[in-house]
Amino acid sequence: MDIKKKQTMEKMEPKKSKKGVKLGIGIVLGTIVGYITSNMQLWFVLGIAIGAALEYGVQ
Repeated sequence: MDIKKKQTMEKMEPKKSKKGVKLGIGIVLGTIVGYITSNMQLWFVLGIAIGAALEYGVQ
């Protein structure tokens, strides 16, 4: 029974993404929104902040 429990626990472990992926997504989204709104300076910085919040807030 212990082997079955161990196999179930291994399946339940969440897969971790590589570090910096969510930060990169935030930067890209901020750059796109900044380009569309013609306000790159504001949205680039906000993209970094949003990406950092996603990256470190979930942990």
